[in-house]
Amino acid sequence: MKATRLITIILLILLFIFLSPSSAQNINVHEMIGEKISTVISKYGKPAHRDKSNPAMECIFYKSKSHQLVFVANKKGVFQAEGCKRFTNKRTAEKELRKIITACNRKGYSTDTVNVSEFNIHKKGVRFNVMLMENNFSKKYEVKIKANKYEG
Repeated sequence: MKATRLITIILLILLFIFLSPSSAQNINVHEMIGEKISTVISKYGKPAHRDKSNPAMECIFYKSKSHQLVFVANKKGVFQAEGCKRFTNKRTAEKELRKIITACNRKGYSTDTVNVSEFNIHKKGVRFNVMLMENNFSKKYEVKIKANKYEG
């Protein structure tokens, strides 16, 4: 009985460890605009690289096989963020793109269509571009977000 319980606990811990990073690594970087770097780190974990060479701002970078994330912040918070997620097939990438747009519309963002695979999305204080593109070199599909804080 104790052995079964111990095995169950170990399996749950391993499941948590392996699933947590993948669920945390989304590319909704626009949600971090205006947040402090500490908030970004608490959401995404320890960055792969941290650049504090300019005293007025800080850049942090995340990278995995399927993701790349970059956040640039000053004392007021994150003012620029970029995210890229790679997919092996177009259908999965299109599904991710639709999921991002649908979630933004539910959260009060306005969407302007640039073309069938590129959208400009904005609401007060945040504007970003999300696009789906095929990477001819790697033969993979990428969903990219470039977000900026703006006054207006």
